[in-house]
Amino acid sequence: MKKILLYLYLSFIFIYCGQLNATVTFKYSDNEISQGFCQNLLDEINFPTFPYELKEPFKVLVELQIEDISKIDGKNLDFESFYTLWMDWKDPRIVEVLKKLKVYEDTDNPKWLCDFAPEVFWGEKRTLFDPTIEFFNRKSKPDLRTQAIDWVDIFSNGIIETRLRDTAKFKAATFDFRKFPFDSQTLTFELWSEFPASIVSMVPYEAAMSEHKETLFNFKEDEGIVIPGWNLKEVNYYADRFEELDDYSYQGFILELEVERISNYYIFKIFLPIILILMISWSVFWIHPREIEAKVNITIVALLTLIAYNLIMDEEIPKLSYLTFMDAFISITYFFTAAATVLCVYSHYRYRKYRKKTNLVDYYAKFVGPILYIISMLLCVNIFF
Repeated sequence: MKKILLYLYLSFIFIYCGQLNATVTFKYSDNEISQGFCQNLLDEINFPTFPYELKEPFKVLVELQIEDISKIDGKNLDFESFYTLWMDWKDPRIVEVLKKLKVYEDTDNPKWLCDFAPEVFWGEKRTLFDPTIEFFNRKSKPDLRTQAIDWVDIFSNGIIETRLRDTAKFKAATFDFRKFPFDSQTLTFELWSEFPASIVSMVPYEAAMSEHKETLFNFKEDEGIVIPGWNLKEVNYYADRFEELDDYSYQGFILELEVERISNYYIFKIFLPIILILMISWSVFWIHPREIEAKVNITIVALLTLIAYNLIMDEEIPKLSYLTFMDAFISITYFFTAAATVLCVYSHYRYRKYRKKTNLVDYYAKFVGPILYIISMLLCVNIFF
């Protein structure tokens, strides 16, 4: 009865968590495992250090699945993600223990034997070597005793598997806002081991990572995971990046998500209203030159409204040392709105001086101004794109 309930429970877990992959393809033992087996296995494990006699590193198989990115914060140069990290490696000393307990299998499709809480191995007393692979660009600090690992599985072929499922903020210092709000950005997850590459070597689990790359981390739909305000365009991963530090070479596993900002909000809420404000400010040249107060009031109000829009944009991105496309667009619009105010004053001056029925300033400004604005915008687009 207990076995039937166990199978039903596991079936529910696999259906409910269908998007989660375990790096190891495994099966459950058909034979009863004694109640004391896992404790006996635990009693035999006391391998806190790396077996240097191997003269080759532990190859840690890595699968990093991004399940959700809830927010990309350009102002603080970070993003928040919910992810699952699977890591597998084989310790030959565990293999010897399994042989001693007569459960070892030399196979790529092993049986699951036991799972343990991480503090059992990496608590106050360390009894098992830990590759200590961490997110280098994670902003929040995990539990250093367990590295926030959920559990540790041991399989019949000697493979040790850990799973980490967590939410965290990650630094994104490589953001480039020059094309804002029509920009694309790269979200990077950097995994590094505290041990040099001669001790720990990371290898992507190709079966899963290639599927993540193809499906953009979505197994049911083609468009990939949903990121508010952004479209996920491409997924890339690398395990061939090395850094030299203290005469040692360290290997990193890098996952990159290429995302493209959805610009509809800015087009309809920023660009079109600003263009409308400019049109209103430039419409003063259809008003008679003697109405100087009405004309100047319109252009000044338009200028103040543009300043308000600029303050709104300051909340979207950090203070930058370079101009963005949005900065250039608003600055050019500032200039033409301010120019309308100056031309209104000059038009009124000419009207009072010459008292002519047709004012040449108003006449040419109606057409030359919009043409020059369009040319300026085209040049701006050409420069930034």
